[in-house]
Amino acid sequence: MIIDFHSHVTTRSYFDKLLRMERDPRITKNENGTYKMRYDGLMGYQFDERTYSIEKRLEELRKAKVDAQVISLSLPGVDLFDKPNAVQLARESNDEIAEIAEKHAEFIGIATVPLVDVQAAIEEMERAIRTLGLKGVSISSNVNGKSLDAEEFWPFYQKAEQLDIPVMIHPTKPVMVDAVRDYSLASVVGYLFDSTLAMLKIILGGVLEKYKGLKLVLPHAGSTVPFVIGRVDHKYTTHSAVGERISKKPSEYFKSVYIDTAQAFYKPALMCAYTLSGPDKTLFGSDVPFTTLEQSLSHVQDMGIPESEKEKILGKNAAKLLKLK
Repeated sequence: MIIDFHSHVTTRSYFDKLLRMERDPRITKNENGTYKMRYDGLMGYQFDERTYSIEKRLEELRKAKVDAQVISLSLPGVDLFDKPNAVQLARESNDEIAEIAEKHAEFIGIATVPLVDVQAAIEEMERAIRTLGLKGVSISSNVNGKSLDAEEFWPFYQKAEQLDIPVMIHPTKPVMVDAVRDYSLASVVGYLFDSTLAMLKIILGGVLEKYKGLKLVLPHAGSTVPFVIGRVDHKYTTHSAVGERISKKPSEYFKSVYIDTAQAFYKPALMCAYTLSGPDKTLFGSDVPFTTLEQSLSHVQDMGIPESEKEKILGKNAAKLLKLK
């Protein structure tokens, strides 16, 4: 069974809301019938009907012979809105994603939560899992610039640990946004820098020290963590501030974190990430609709590892993490 752990949809409620917005974040329609998501001035991305058409998505799955696909709300999520709108959009989008998953066995839904209101996020996560039957949750790599190690978020981590569900840390508008506005550098490196920063702060801030059962997923081949983790470990031994909230090397905590293969366009980079995380903590991910399933599958097929390990990456690990029957 092949499971794509990382893909996005724009739900109808979210689409309609952002299409009516007069300021960012918003959606605008292009002359050729496609759309653009705008979330910070000129920053954003073009998208087509694969983003909102389940029929198109099903066609792609069948063509690529992928059995199931995990779907979550597309960038930029809900945290850029005020609290009432964030809560409403999260609820409506989760309802729609649950409906899609119930109607089509090919789709597995994970929830969006409004971390701008932590208590509301906890309540929505519990509703999404216990009532709607969604299998996990996606959070942004920062919450309007606030770091994910902030103690106000710790009750959320505690509840996610109790629910025993995967929590994907997905990049959003980077905290270093002004430095990556030009040349599409936000999508090239800004997202990766932001999710790397989020993951390192979670580790160094002691979140995984306290919530040892928390199941985090860091997409895009672990962002840049695989390339810097040795440096972080070294600083742990030479700079006291690095280790003031943890009791072992940062890399030891990262052993509990899952990564996915989404947008791993460079084989040596993917193999570096795989060497760090291993066959049991690596998940196949595509990042559809921003790539294609065929291209994403080829990244795993070309890894040059035993077929038994490819089977784990392509589906077995995801099935176990998501508790699929």
